[in-house]
Amino acid sequence: MGAFRLWWDTLRGILTTAPRQHLDVLRGDVVYALRNLRRHTGFTLVAVLALAVGIGANSAVFSIVNGVLLEAFPYKDPRGLVLLFEHLPNAPSKFGFSPPDFEIVRDLARSFSGFAAYRTIEYELSRIGTPQRVSGARVSPGLFSVLGVGPATGRTLTEDDDRQHARVAVVSHNLWTQTFGRDPSLVGRAISLDGQPYTVVGIMPEGFVFPPRGANLNGEPADVYVPMSFLPFERQAFGMFYNNTVVARLESAVSIEQARAELSSLIPALTDRYPRFLQSLTAKLSIPLVPLHEETVGGSRRLLLVLMAAVGLVLLIACADVAGLILTRAASRQRELAIRSALGANRLRIVRQLLTEAFVLAAAGSATGLLLAYWLMRALLSLAGGKLPRTESIAFDHRIILFTLVLALITPLVFGIAPAIRAARATNADALRESTRTFTSRRRRLSLLGWLVVGQFAVALVLSVGAGLLVRSFMRLVQTDPGFRPGQTVRATVTLPVGRYGTPQQVKAFYQRSIDAARAIPGVMSIGSASDLPLGVRDRRAFSADPSAQPIPPQSRLVAPTWTAGGYFDALGITLVRGRFFTDIDGAGRQRVVIVNDRLARLLWPTAEPIGHRIRWGIDIPENQSPWMTIVGVVGNVKQAGLDAPAIAQVYVPLAQDDTLGPLLRTVNLVVRSTRDAASLMVDVRAVLQGLDPALPAKLQTLEDMVGASVQPQGFSLPVMVLFAGLALTLAALGIYGVLANVVAQQTQEIGIRVALGAARGDVMWMVLRRALTLMGIGLLIGTAGALAATQTMAGLLFEVQPTDAASFLGAAAGLAAVALVASLAPAWQATRVDPLVALRAE
Repeated sequence: MGAFRLWWDTLRGILTTAPRQHLDVLRGDVVYALRNLRRHTGFTLVAVLALAVGIGANSAVFSIVNGVLLEAFPYKDPRGLVLLFEHLPNAPSKFGFSPPDFEIVRDLARSFSGFAAYRTIEYELSRIGTPQRVSGARVSPGLFSVLGVGPATGRTLTEDDDRQHARVAVVSHNLWTQTFGRDPSLVGRAISLDGQPYTVVGIMPEGFVFPPRGANLNGEPADVYVPMSFLPFERQAFGMFYNNTVVARLESAVSIEQARAELSSLIPALTDRYPRFLQSLTAKLSIPLVPLHEETVGGSRRLLLVLMAAVGLVLLIACADVAGLILTRAASRQRELAIRSALGANRLRIVRQLLTEAFVLAAAGSATGLLLAYWLMRALLSLAGGKLPRTESIAFDHRIILFTLVLALITPLVFGIAPAIRAARATNADALRESTRTFTSRRRRLSLLGWLVVGQFAVALVLSVGAGLLVRSFMRLVQTDPGFRPGQTVRATVTLPVGRYGTPQQVKAFYQRSIDAARAIPGVMSIGSASDLPLGVRDRRAFSADPSAQPIPPQSRLVAPTWTAGGYFDALGITLVRGRFFTDIDGAGRQRVVIVNDRLARLLWPTAEPIGHRIRWGIDIPENQSPWMTIVGVVGNVKQAGLDAPAIAQVYVPLAQDDTLGPLLRTVNLVVRSTRDAASLMVDVRAVLQGLDPALPAKLQTLEDMVGASVQPQGFSLPVMVLFAGLALTLAALGIYGVLANVVAQQTQEIGIRVALGAARGDVMWMVLRRALTLMGIGLLIGTAGALAATQTMAGLLFEVQPTDAASFLGAAAGLAAVALVASLAPAWQATRVDPLVALRAE
């Protein structure tokens, strides 16, 4: 505390009294520190590099944490914004609002000053040169007032636009800049969305992004906003179209708990509006309310905080390394410091000089770390691949520089105080008479060094165990059977615009023409198409089964439907469990048929043969007039959402027998299996689609890349944790090497006497290695206890692996022991090379 008081007196003197005198003193300390560090370039480079790694890693991860978790949303008072959903007890998760539910709750609720709905949708933007797919959103007219954001140019959407079903659009600043070259005349002009003309009426300001990336439902930022304009049948679609997210602004005097209470009280009034035959199914309906920030970033908060803690531990190890280096170097400086003491410098003055050197090291490490942080941040974002929420808010700005500056002020206090005080205490007369310290001071220094290494090993073990858990979790994940064979298969996805494909016949014809054209590609083994693909099945539908089926709760009768054409199952390599696949006879006007997955078959007919039984869309009520569909085949379970999500019941329907042409059927997923390599196959598939419709933008991808993209969130956390654990191991190895090298240097006389008395080289080597093993053993014990506590926070990041996984703990301990052994060999070998005559003469 005396050193801090001395520094405070210096700072106060600079600002108030005798500023020149105090500045001269501080300048002298800095100049002396720079000169001293320049004379010992090896020590300086190692210390600066260790600090740069620790500070750079912390600044890089903080830039992401700041953008995702801390940066305010670009809306007025974002803390007052909440999202509303609907939920049934047996539903797997909350879901969006149906159009009638939205309008009823909007009209009844009094806890909100604004209430709006939105739904994301993709459009084909054409007549701009090369057509492109853009993300859009259908929004109710109150959206922009709820968010509290106005346009930069023009106007937003109005009630009249919504009521008149006007074809008008508001575009984002990003689209205006990148696609239209910031053309000021865009407002008032028409653009083509899905082949339909829309007049641009406004451009949003720079930095405005909505919806924010990260929400599970409607979480893709839009570049085009058009009126929601519910159709009359949508306004009466009770029990259907639960795909609208509701955003609302709380009244200033209303808390979230009060709003939740009011929503609960509105549920009876809401369900009373339902048709009588649906009221029993919605009796337990609830309306979850979630803050906008929580819904957007809640799924990533744990991962980011774990990574922030990991880099914090890396910085602690780096500080311990630098402290060890300073202590190791203290012996050679003892005579210098003793002379300064003899010339009148008190201990506080010496501590200040040593801490000034620590601050100079930290400043150099922070400056280097800042450069490293920028590169590392870009690498982390590239690794995340757009899976992190709010990536548009992540920037390397003044906040990151300020954070790095704070680290530059804090880290010297962590690694510099103890060595400085220890060195100042030893400035006595003995140091002037001897070239080395006394035995007692040497023992104290070695003891402090030893505990620093113990701490490094303990922290490194915690990081290594965390990395090991993620490695084992990721291995389990990628070994999970997706239910299909992704090798040598390409998918091509196009979305058919309403303007050119307005009828069911046109849509079905495109499915068939794309299959027929792709058959001409050399090397094609099988080909098919569908409304969606594994790992991305979006739709859910209620269904009912014939009386022979096992009774299940009506709220659980939700399946994932997929409409297929051609050889879809062969192209994907989906296994046929029993029955048959679809054939050409399963066309329009023929008996309606379906194929179900094994999960649905076991759910409905656990002990009976499902082939020949029937299901239909909709719940089992007399009013349901949907046609029955006969089960002709059972296929293996396919992962619909992700490798880490269990497969749910699924129904496959031949596209030729569909009469409704829902909006999802406009997305055509062509699947081509071939004997050729994927790169050349994708070129031919793209050419085929361009030949069918040159204006259609297509997304092509190998199924192996599709599977890889589904595990990208886990693929982000794994290499990052492995990198930080590797840095921790490297720094820990440097620490134990420094300690043992110092032990050998300080015990040269003792080693020389042992050798002179007949000690074998093996005994000398064992003496050094024994100290390393002792430090390592203590560090492993402390680190194991710390890891058992710390890894509990990682439970939500693991797949089929427990936080106490023994293999991860044993593997991390073995790896750390191997690193310690390798780092100890060089000092141990150096000890065996001590010449007793030289050692005794030197003393």
